Amino acid sequence: MKFFFPSLLILFINFFSTFSFSKELDVGVHKVIFPNKLNIINWNETIYSSAFCKEFSNCFGFVDDKALDIIEQLNTGKNYEDIKLIQPIIKKYNKMLNSFSESNFKSLMKTTKSILKKNKSGTIYTYIRSEEKITESDFFNDYEIEIDEIRKMNKSGLKSYSKKLKKKITSGKGYYMFMDGLFVNFDKFLISKNSNNIPYLIFNGEITYLLGSSKTKLGRMVYYVSEINNNLFILDGYCIVNCKSFFSDFDNIINKSFNNSIQKTSIINSNDENSNIVEQFEQLNSLYKSGVLTKEEFEKAKKKILN
Repeated sequence: MKFFFPSLLILFINFFSTFSFSKELDVGVHKVIFPNKLNIINWNETIYSSAFCKEFSNCFGFVDDKALDIIEQLNTGKNYEDIKLIQPIIKKYNKMLNSFSESNFKSLMKTTKSILKKNKSGTIYTYIRSEEKITESDFFNDYEIEIDEIRKMNKSGLKSYSKKLKKKITSGKGYYMFMDGLFVNFDKFLISKNSNNIPYLIFNGEITYLLGSSKTKLGRMVYYVSEINNNLFILDGYCIVNCKSFFSDFDNIINKSFNNSIQKTSIINSNDENSNIVEQFEQLNSLYKSGVLTKEEFEKAKKKILN
């Protein structure tokens, strides 16, 4: 899982983004078309390179002007505590480190979200590409994913395989736990092919942290995994606040950049009728029993499926 969720390492530093398409990142093998008001960051040229970029030939981020300014200050050796905009966040973070508790964590998130909303910010995107052959990737080997078989599958076969893989990754629970208490509840999980007949995996959902008797929603995430010249590449995105159009904005980036036709995401991520209704109820029940959903949220989601 070494290449999964790389942006989480810098999620609480690089918060800022806005939209309007026209810029592009040319990485040679293809171009990434992204919103005009975002800036390109080559993470390999920053202090974060050793954190998650050392294994990738390309490692770029897309951030707005304020985030770019913060990153450049940090890159020159400036301390977090000396950057005025994020001082309240750092203060709350240090307090939480000194005395970790449910209330201190919630206070940190409240301050973080407040600053992001005030600055009309809250999103970061990352593009990474590996020289490693996709067939040699740890992730695909860990879950016994046969890339050659996927390449041969038709639309129906890919749809069926998507369900099986999701069930394997989530252990049949509908969500993926990537740290103790920290998990993502999938809204979409799909393997398909673009207009060039190249397979891809796209998934998205809500990031939630369970702490004590309560849960805190940290934001939304989305991942697009595919191949170019038999090499793995990933485009991911994270959004903490101002996320209303986050999923559709990400789909636009994918569609413009990689010859895709991604359908808009719905909260319940499949249109299969009878068999999938049972699957959705099982997923909801699992989330409710595990404490991820409250009784009220469970009842609302149940009514939505029935309707």
